[in-house]
Amino acid sequence: VLRCTLRADPVSLVMEDCINALEEGVSPSVFLYFLKSFWGQVFHSPLSEIDFKVDTEWENFSRLIMEWTRNANYAYSVQEAKTNSAWDFLLCSKMHKKYIKDPSLTGLLLSLSPQYSMSLSQSAQTDTKVSPENSSFYEQSLVEVLGTLHAVYEDYKLDILHKQDLYLLASLLSSIAACLGEENYVDYYVRDFPGILPHFPVFRRASDLKNPPNLIQWLQNRLKYGCRSQDREGLPPLLYKEGIMSVDWSRKVVAFYCLLLGSERIGKHLVSGVSFNVASGTAKSPEQWTVLSMVSEGFGLPQLDRLPYGVSLPLRHALDRCRESVPVDWPGPAYVLVGREDLALAAISRSTAVRSPHKVQSVSNHLNLIRMSAPYTLHLHPLIVPSSTTDLQEVVVSGMEKVDSAAASVIDGMEHMFNPTTQLRFGRDLRLSEVRRLLCTATPVVIHSVHGPVDEDHQAYLLHLTQRTTAQPFGRGAFTLATTGTLLTEALTIPVLEVAGRVPSMRNMIVHLSNTTGNVGDIISWAEFHNGVAAGLKIAPHQPKMSRTWITYNKPEEPNFCHAGFLMALGLHGHLRILAKSDIYDYLTQTHEATMIGTMLGLAASHRGTMHPTISKMLYVHIPSRHPPSFPELELPTHVQSAAMLAVGLLYQESTHPMTMKILLDEIGRRSGGDNVLERERYAIAAGLALGLVTLGRGNDASGFAEALVNRLFQYMSGSTESHNDLFPMDYSLEVPSSAQVMDGSSVNLDVTAPAATVALALMFLKTECEVVASRLSVPDTHYGLQFVRPDFILLRVIARNMILWDRINPSERWIQSQIPDIMKEGVRIMEDNSDDISENINMEAIIQSFANIVCGACLSIGLRYAGTENADAQELLYSYSIYFLNEIKPVASSSGARHPKGLSKYVDRATLETCLSVTILSLSLVMAGTGHLETFKLLRYLRSRIDLHGHTKYGNHMAVSMAIGFLFLGGGRCTFATNKGSIAVLLISLYPVFPTKPNDNNTHLQAFRHLYVLATEARYVQAIDVDTGRDVYIPLEITIRETANHLETTYCRVTPCILPERSILKRVQVCGPRYWPQDIHLSPTDDPWWGPMDKDDPFNGGVLYVKRKVGVCSYADDPTGCQSLLSRVMHKVSDRSKGLGSGTSLGKSCGPALSKVDHLVSTFSADPSLLAFAQLCCDVTWNNRTENEFQEFCVQVLFECVSTDRPALLQTYLYLYTTVSSLSEYASSRGAICNDTLALSSLKVAVAYSEAL
Repeated sequence: VLRCTLRADPVSLVMEDCINALEEGVSPSVFLYFLKSFWGQVFHSPLSEIDFKVDTEWENFSRLIMEWTRNANYAYSVQEAKTNSAWDFLLCSKMHKKYIKDPSLTGLLLSLSPQYSMSLSQSAQTDTKVSPENSSFYEQSLVEVLGTLHAVYEDYKLDILHKQDLYLLASLLSSIAACLGEENYVDYYVRDFPGILPHFPVFRRASDLKNPPNLIQWLQNRLKYGCRSQDREGLPPLLYKEGIMSVDWSRKVVAFYCLLLGSERIGKHLVSGVSFNVASGTAKSPEQWTVLSMVSEGFGLPQLDRLPYGVSLPLRHALDRCRESVPVDWPGPAYVLVGREDLALAAISRSTAVRSPHKVQSVSNHLNLIRMSAPYTLHLHPLIVPSSTTDLQEVVVSGMEKVDSAAASVIDGMEHMFNPTTQLRFGRDLRLSEVRRLLCTATPVVIHSVHGPVDEDHQAYLLHLTQRTTAQPFGRGAFTLATTGTLLTEALTIPVLEVAGRVPSMRNMIVHLSNTTGNVGDIISWAEFHNGVAAGLKIAPHQPKMSRTWITYNKPEEPNFCHAGFLMALGLHGHLRILAKSDIYDYLTQTHEATMIGTMLGLAASHRGTMHPTISKMLYVHIPSRHPPSFPELELPTHVQSAAMLAVGLLYQESTHPMTMKILLDEIGRRSGGDNVLERERYAIAAGLALGLVTLGRGNDASGFAEALVNRLFQYMSGSTESHNDLFPMDYSLEVPSSAQVMDGSSVNLDVTAPAATVALALMFLKTECEVVASRLSVPDTHYGLQFVRPDFILLRVIARNMILWDRINPSERWIQSQIPDIMKEGVRIMEDNSDDISENINMEAIIQSFANIVCGACLSIGLRYAGTENADAQELLYSYSIYFLNEIKPVASSSGARHPKGLSKYVDRATLETCLSVTILSLSLVMAGTGHLETFKLLRYLRSRIDLHGHTKYGNHMAVSMAIGFLFLGGGRCTFATNKGSIAVLLISLYPVFPTKPNDNNTHLQAFRHLYVLATEARYVQAIDVDTGRDVYIPLEITIRETANHLETTYCRVTPCILPERSILKRVQVCGPRYWPQDIHLSPTDDPWWGPMDKDDPFNGGVLYVKRKVGVCSYADDPTGCQSLLSRVMHKVSDRSKGLGSGTSLGKSCGPALSKVDHLVSTFSADPSLLAFAQLCCDVTWNNRTENEFQEFCVQVLFECVSTDRPALLQTYLYLYTTVSSLSEYASSRGAICNDTLALSSLKVAVAYSEAL
């Protein structure tokens, strides 16, 4: 059995193109006859010759075509055979072998071997009897073959990679043209390749001479005279046919030239008859039409390099003209084509479903972008594999406390914060290291030497330090918010909460907190909860592939506070949505108070505003007052009931659900019973906040009965005999039995209901500008009225009124003074005068305390109104009042700027002043959230250092300072706060101006509510990444915000990395400055939240702005002032030295030191690998002869030209021009030398024509 393989496809590309062209260009009968003759000739070859080489195919093809020429000219066959035999004899002679080695005769090389010529002569002798009918068939076939293969020849002339194939085609086509008597064709091929002239046989004169199509000449004429309608002369007819692939290359080039020269478009055809394709995108100029067509045709920079330099020059200039201002809706490959890889990566990132904050995009990562890029300009980036939980980053410990190496290696939950992005923003000082030191809870605190009994003093001092330590997780959670990911195959590591102390003066002796000073478990229980929240908050909210398996995998064997906080953190990031009902049941049936609180708040936060029925039923189960009489009695702690109440508000946020509103309203005024007397205020406030969330910003449109609802709330706030409206009948079946009732009387207990009703009204009418409701929340302006309102309730009234009249809040001292009634201003004047003449009817203590609370409420209103805005006026004002309250507590600093009344401490107790100070610094941190403002940070650092052994500084004050530090560096500087309704609501809940006195104090406000600020954060951070280097860089941004009621349209500058304004006011962002290519991002202001990582329409690509540095300048980090970016001056010096070469002077001796620095200079000003390689290879100082010196001088000059104009792609064109002119000069100076080809000269003509047309 014999096995044989028949190959029907050609091996060589030239053969494939010729056969495809014949199939598309000649008549079917001619092509079928050709196939029969060609493959029959191949298959009848000896078996030993079946293993073809590339040249063998061409020889067989040429043999067949030459046989056709002999059959078409049978009258001349005998003479041709004799001539060929004589010629073969000459080729085999010694004289031929001698002269063939002469370099000047290289153009005379023939494509036909002597053996092949011998076979031709033998075939001519055996086939001389061809009938005239067959002769005419062969002649007509040759006419078609000549026209078709000439189209391939013209196509190859536009591709420098086919230069060797051009010679083969010219040899064959010249023989066909000579056979047909087409002298113009023969002359055309001879002018391209003078060496083929001696190979011609005897001519026979054609009856009608035709001019061969000349694409190069056609392009040259179009540059001179433009594109006219029906201008097809000079184009091969094969270009007009639809779907022709054999000459598709030349069709594309012709179409590009027509579009570039403004040719009229008729559908998908040009007036010249050539078809074209255009990619989607905006095109307003011929250059932009050309770019989109090149993208659609898949014609990138590699293909552009294959064009003759003269032909590619107009297209390269068209790309350069589009680079400065590029439409925003172009596809990514179009941006690569014009040299804007920054915009290309931005377009690709927007089309990617999931973005990773730790992965830097690169052109090399996308195949469709590589296809349009020149290979020698692509950068090689190392493969970076992240570690288990964080990127491998250097941990900066220079700002930590002086601890030993063992303590420094303790995991504190902030080791991942020191990365290139944060270092670029805060790396000029030790700010981040100091924040880490201040918020660290994993190492024992330092106990300084004290006098007296050692053990007792250490224990007392450590107890006060422990209050500060247990408050640090609040700040750490905000500081590390959404800054890292986690591997789902590993358990989350939660830092240790260390409450021990270390005494440096006693050889770092460790002091543990004794139970004699208090129950250590009670002290650190809720601190462990906050520690778990902080550990969970650092996980990114869009952590990919988060699964319920991983959540349950982290579940401890026994429930604890730490895991409870971790569950709440996951819920705040929305990860608890993936839990099954069975998982929720397991958590809620553990009868662990903190776990139940964390689970309910986390589930409500994950399903916020959805009214999820399953979650709703689960929450109402934990509100015993709503159980039907037949429901089994449940013993639920009031902490859990309060958490369930607020969770209902989150779940029904902005829904105005009637039944929910009724239930929550009743819960505000519910009578106390049993042991819940001391915790009624917390329960009522939770109900009031929940009611405000359900009716958030809905005001008078709250389901048609808002008036009755508002009246009831004002009854709860101001106090009166209860007269329930029929719309809200009291369900007496739900009241507590009389045996368990506390005799409150018939009036409302304002101490319980007033704060709840006030915050409910504030949230219900948030941003509504309702004058009627706001007027009823006004501060008493008479001495009589002040007797019925507690000063701390006045604080809530001021906040509520300003939240309703939102647009009237102004960060000025004048606005704050407008909040203060005249009687209080008069009382402050009396206080400043220190006058003893005070009427007995004036209660100075009530007046001054009300004054302090009004100022405090106004500061919090400003903080909420300008949260996350970095408003300079708000910052200056709030900082001034922070110093003011601090000096009233203990004079430590001079007041900055504004003058404030002094002497508050005479009438205001220390606790109230501490509360005012805590609220003011929290307001200041809201405004400057995520900025790391240095002046504010210094103030907060000082406040943290206060340790009051007398007990005036409570746990709540430390908590406020810790939260303020965390807010100031929110998310490591990547996040800030939003000011939409939902965000303002949760910020008010988190910053409710009543603070706990000790770590386990939840009497007034549940500590878990303090973490709801997470729902108000937005990652409006933007960093700039250089697409060439992949590194974070500084770039100047010009930001424009729209006109509002408080300010006109404003434009200001920021330097990346920075935080952008909210979407509601952001109008335009521009990359400005002379060092980077400009970008212009136009936005439509909208009240929608900031884009998330999953949004494909995010113009900022998840906080990454890709930029491209211009060639010839340094980055702002390397050259802040711009003095080093004078590349022209440096390169001119190098060029001048190279021009100073005298006779006999060695280049390496005279200017070697200068030229040896060229590659270093280029590497400083550009990251383009092609420029670096050119500087190293073509500016080599080791060249010594005169010719090489001239070439080196030329290279330095063109390198300067390309670098200074930022056109590195023109280096190739300059080199082609240099070699062309040098070759022509050599041929002109050599006598008798014959040029191999004149293709370069044709390309030079096109370049000259384009230069003249400019």
